Amino acid sequence: MGTANAPAPLLRSALRCAPGAALLLAACGPAPGFGDAHAPEPRPPAETVYIVLQDPPPASVAVVADGWVPDEPRGASPFERTRTWIGDYDCPQGTTEMTFRILRVKGDRIKAVFGFRHAESGASGKYLMIGRYDAETRTASFSPGAWLERPPNYVTVSMRGDLALDGSLFAGRIEHPECGAFRLRPAG
Repeated sequence: MGTANAPAPLLRSALRCAPGAALLLAACGPAPGFGDAHAPEPRPPAETVYIVLQDPPPASVAVVADGWVPDEPRGASPFERTRTWIGDYDCPQGTTEMTFRILRVKGDRIKAVFGFRHAESGASGKYLMIGRYDAETRTASFSPGAWLERPPNYVTVSMRGDLALDGSLFAGRIEHPECGAFRLRPAG
């Protein structure tokens, strides 16, 4: 009795496994997670990252010196848009009124007229300047050229300054050992 009935349970067990074995041999295999100890872990959902940019301050907000936040995109020369700048500079004669007129802009090169008037002495004059504007650093450097109107005892000077991105200020230094800063704003 024992030997005649022994193959029947093995046959039934083999028949129950046959569909699973056929799937494994056909490379379909069981779905992950149903008894397979090596099934890959499901990926966690992708993390969303948000970048918050601050709005620039309104143009009406007064900003302390060296702390202004420019609004103009890089690359455009403010000297192309603003042809006349007015302000003053400091040299041995004292604070002197200054007018800086742009004659021509070609690429990064600029031709201008440096005009000045010292109110206390009544001295005034003009001379040509040639300069370069670096749009990346927003810095402009100018070297003096020929006099157009020369008062006695005055010399031409170089200047180097930075431009506000919003075009509201061109300020820097007069490059002479006895001189100081200049401050120019668009005329009108």
